[in-house]
Amino acid sequence: MRVTVLGSAAGGGFPQWNCACPNCSRLREGRLCSKARSQAQGMVCPHAGESYLLNASPDLRTQILSTPALAPVRPPRHTPIAGVLLTSADVDSVIGLLHLREFQPLHICATRSVRRILLEENRIFRVLERANPPVIWQDIP
Repeated sequence: MRVTVLGSAAGGGFPQWNCACPNCSRLREGRLCSKARSQAQGMVCPHAGESYLLNASPDLRTQILSTPALAPVRPPRHTPIAGVLLTSADVDSVIGLLHLREFQPLHICATRSVRRILLEENRIFRVLERANPPVIWQDIP
């Protein structure tokens, strides 16, 4: 099994887009010996070619494009992302799901309350129901 950290910063990344703290300002000016980081996101690969995301950050598209293990290998469309484990319905944990709506098989594991919040209280996530095959939701306790 392989675990990969795709992003390790808090909401907004680092530097945060609206932050002028000394660290964010110094990084933008090139005076901080550090690297920009995207929002927190993890990936678990139990087998080669099969990946599961831990949440779906707003930075997911960029994280996918910068991770060779997540590149498509079969035409016309393909992803090794087999599923997502959602730990909350917080926008920083779920908005990346909208990048995964491109009619690919996908399993989403979440508590019933997270699923209810996404599908019943926030209409934008109903786009996930349009997939063919449809997203498969798995309830977790």
